[in-house]
Amino acid sequence: MRQIILAGHGDGCLGMKQSTEMILGEQTHLHAVNLSPSENAQDYHKRLHSLIDKDRENGINEFWILTDIKGGTPGNVATLIGKQEEGITVISGYHLAMIITACTDSHITPNHLIEESNKMIQKII
Repeated sequence: MRQIILAGHGDGCLGMKQSTEMILGEQTHLHAVNLSPSENAQDYHKRLHSLIDKDRENGINEFWILTDIKGGTPGNVATLIGKQEEGITVISGYHLAMIITACTDSHITPNHLIEESNKMIQKII
C-alpha cells in the first residue's frame, strides 16, 4: 500500500487529514506534515524526509506527496525529495475529494487521480 503524505502551509493539511478520517475512519497510510510559521525549508525537509525514511524501514516504497500549492515551500521541498529518490510522486493542489479518492482507490494512478480530480472540480462549479 502506498503512503499518502499531505504537505502544506500551517494547519491546513492537518485539517484535511482530520476531515478525511471523519469520513473514512482512521487511515494508517495517510500522514500530514505541516509547515509551521517558525520553520525554515531545511527543518521542513528533515521532518518530511524523516517520515519517508521511517516508512521505508517498514518496507514501504511508494509515496504520494499531495501539496497544497505549487511553488510553496512544502511543494518545493517535496519536489526536491521526489527528484532525489525513487518511488515518490508529487501532486500539487489537493482537495478533500482528491484525498479521499487517493485513500480509497488502490488501483488509481497519479495521472488518473489528477484527471478525476479535475472532473470533480468541474462538476462542483
